[in-house]
Amino acid sequence: MRQQPVAARACGFGERDRRVVDPPPILELKVIDTETGKVDSENTPYVYTTLHCTLINSMTYKDESQIEPAHPNAPATQRLMGTAVASPFSGTDETGKRGTFFVFPDLSCRNPGRYRFQFRLLIVDPLNLSVGTTSRIQSSIISEPFEVYTAKEFPGMRASSALLKALRKQGLNVAVKKGREATKKATRRPGHVDEDDSSGEDGENVADEDDQDSDDARSQAATGSKDRRKRKRRE
Repeated sequence: MRQQPVAARACGFGERDRRVVDPPPILELKVIDTETGKVDSENTPYVYTTLHCTLINSMTYKDESQIEPAHPNAPATQRLMGTAVASPFSGTDETGKRGTFFVFPDLSCRNPGRYRFQFRLLIVDPLNLSVGTTSRIQSSIISEPFEVYTAKEFPGMRASSALLKALRKQGLNVAVKKGREATKKATRRPGHVDEDDSSGEDGENVADEDDQDSDDARSQAATGSKDRRKRKRRE
């Protein structure tokens, strides 16, 4: 794994306020020659590979992608939200080294807790794509544990890594974040306009979720102030 997940803000059961795992997991595909034990960079079969992600318990490794229903006949609810399948992206990393990468920028978790991700690599047979066919798992890997916090306890988003920025510059459709510290510094400087690291590219793909956190906090503060004024009038 080139980039491990660290933290996330629990998104609850609403689709509107869904927050992604930060930083997004990034994995690099490497094919090892069984005879030499070295990486075979020329014969990496990235074209027909896909990587699938599941959410597991950090201690027992039990699959927790779904929430067990309260009643036997009730449908299960997804605990892991977002896009759990990634296609290969061929490009160069932050040092200019070419590789095949899988990026998961759209993973969210409904409930607070401590989890891990399990990733399974599948090689798809292009001649056997009919409905109902299965693909054999070629390899799997488990991430380091990460924490899912409540909204009040969430420490904030981190600035995007150099690797993610490098992949985005090559065409990967992923948001680049400035991070909470950069947002705080920009807020403390009146009249300062903080430009994103990826200036000159599509600005719609650049998102800083800390700005949304700040908007939420200001909205809550304004609501609380109105409530206090109403109580004073009644008194």
